[in-house]
Amino acid sequence: MKPILPCTDLGCTTSIEVITDCLSLGNKRVIDAGCGSMAFARPLLEHGAHVLGIDPDPIQAALNRAAPPTPHLEFVETGAENLPADDRSIDGIFFSYSLHHISAPLYPAVFSEAFRVLRPDGFLCVIEPMACPLNDVMKLFHDEDRERQEAQQALREFAVPAFKTVQIFTYHSFTQYASFEKFAEHFSDRSFNDLYDADDLQRPEVRLAFERLGQPDYRFQSPKQAMILQQPVR
Repeated sequence: MKPILPCTDLGCTTSIEVITDCLSLGNKRVIDAGCGSMAFARPLLEHGAHVLGIDPDPIQAALNRAAPPTPHLEFVETGAENLPADDRSIDGIFFSYSLHHISAPLYPAVFSEAFRVLRPDGFLCVIEPMACPLNDVMKLFHDEDRERQEAQQALREFAVPAFKTVQIFTYHSFTQYASFEKFAEHFSDRSFNDLYDADDLQRPEVRLAFERLGQPDYRFQSPKQAMILQQPVR
């Protein structure tokens, strides 16, 4: 297996800044896998990419289809194990906070599909959250540690050996909530989730952890890792 390159810490920055420092997006055809409400797709558009968003969640898919048309932005309701693109027709694929939501048995098919559709000079970019105090709060009602570990293992096993170059960056931003109620509201409104409900969020221990770890202004550092893999090995 190809050794993973050392990780470079970039300090406080944004995902789109990391991406545009490493990759050219102008007129590139890219897939935003697990696109949700297209919040990540829109900065890609602003930097000149033509974006195909995919998401298997039927509720979010209906909302995306009902949204006003946006030039160079398409949407298809599907999972990453079945990409709606021809062989070697895509310049780049993004998984932004979405890879760990994929069921582990699907990872071989997901990376096989990515390899199939990427052009010879294409790239794969995976952005995943890292451990932090806010995650310690969330684990009280929705523990994703195992899923995140499985995603990292899948990257090492299926993705890293399949590309000529691999870069890994860590960086952080900040997330702030006006109150515990706003925090609970934010995480309650997720149509793809059926593992917890509003009652789980409102448990006293969740509120206490939020208030203790978020002192004094409920501002949490949000660390991330971006892995950028370029040039599939054919």
